[in-house]
Amino acid sequence: MNINLFNMSDDRCLFCVSARSFVKTTLHVDLYLLMFAIPQWMLLALFATKDHLLHTLICFIGSLILLSAIQKSSALKYNWPWNWLAIGCCYELVTLGLGTLLMYTDFQQTMILVAVALLICGFVLALCFFIVNGYHFLNPYGLAGLAILGFIQVTVIMAVSTVFYWQLWTDLAMLVLLISALTMMVSLVLISFHNHEVLIRDDALLVAFVLYVNYVLVLMACFICYQRVDNSFASRSKSGRKAAVVSPSA
Repeated sequence: MNINLFNMSDDRCLFCVSARSFVKTTLHVDLYLLMFAIPQWMLLALFATKDHLLHTLICFIGSLILLSAIQKSSALKYNWPWNWLAIGCCYELVTLGLGTLLMYTDFQQTMILVAVALLICGFVLALCFFIVNGYHFLNPYGLAGLAILGFIQVTVIMAVSTVFYWQLWTDLAMLVLLISALTMMVSLVLISFHNHEVLIRDDALLVAFVLYVNYVLVLMACFICYQRVDNSFASRSKSGRKAAVVSPSA
């Protein structure tokens, strides 16, 4: 019996990789996901028509259902080519779902938002490096629970905003969404580091995709905040022009 357990452990170790190799593979996959996503967003911002919010909702819900199925099924996690097909379909749903939002801005604004979100996520990943090298850090599973609670609070805030009017409900929801996405990113890095002895190379694909999803959430929060600020300045300038036109006649 002990010999069988020892052999099973050896078989598992055959698929394990070092923490350095796992981080390198994850970052490479995450970089490829971004490289394939940015041209799609550029094309949608340049040529797509407006009014596709229903498509946004369908894509995000579909990606959430498919990601849940991937988490529950080991075949969709580790069996080639099904893992690549499942992650690829989920990736395209997330990418196109966000692209239907980014098409409401022009090309230059889209690239600025992409760069700002990338800088925010890069800063958080760099912060994770110092957290991991510290002697003590927070419970990563507790951080993941807080992040999930934050996502639920975003839904609650948006539901409350339909009942009680307050002009800052959306701003508060986007702030909670941004903090929750970054917290989830930190917790994912810490969980991966905590379990680095049992990580295999195929796990890098799923971890990189979840990092990409968090980047998409950060980019979506930046986009909505930018749209609100832009609409606010546009309404103020319009009211100022109306006041300037009315005042001479008075």
